[in-house]
Amino acid sequence: MPGKHNTVIPLRRYTFIAGAATLLVVLVSWVAIRAVGPAEADGRVPLMVQPTVPLGGAEVSVPPTSVPPPSAVPTSASPSSASPKPVRSSPRASRSPSKKPAPRRTTPPPAPPAASFTAAYGTGRSWDRGFIAGVQITNKSGPARTWTVKVSYNPDAGVRVGNTWNAQLSRDGNTFVFTGGPLAPGATAMLGFEASKQVRGQIQPTSCTVDGAPCRLG
Repeated sequence: MPGKHNTVIPLRRYTFIAGAATLLVVLVSWVAIRAVGPAEADGRVPLMVQPTVPLGGAEVSVPPTSVPPPSAVPTSASPSSASPKPVRSSPRASRSPSKKPAPRRTTPPPAPPAASFTAAYGTGRSWDRGFIAGVQITNKSGPARTWTVKVSYNPDAGVRVGNTWNAQLSRDGNTFVFTGGPLAPGATAMLGFEASKQVRGQIQPTSCTVDGAPCRLG
């Protein structure tokens, strides 16, 4: 009988200690909840760690630990969220190179065609107040066509052309214009005229041309 009485007494002691420990944990939890009441209003619940109470041991109280809110944890900025810096275009690069105008090519005037007519001037007879002269025209090349001979004298000589043969005569100031033809290729024509003058001795024209080409003076 004494052995059975000693076994019941320790069991009751252990039950009392366990109940006291449980009550202590409940009180500590209530105090912790009161202390972190504002955090509950924000919707964040503190993390509670309930200590284990060994049987037959001393009462141990562990203070609750709270987890910091997510907003308190610093986060690194995402590289994609950084706004890109504006790129300034260089004014020199945007300018297109200026093109120099190409120099104009001047076309030289066409060369005058080779003279197809040749002429030779000569004096047949001369006296104090008059003379007889003639011009021989030759068509060296080209088709048959008319010709124009122009003869000029010194105005002081006072030359006046009268009779003319093998040509038509007109006057342009001090220049006498003779026209004739057409003259076939390789053919020759001879114009002649009689003229008066106001000077003595034989005189020569100051200019003689056939279609612009100079005559040979004889």
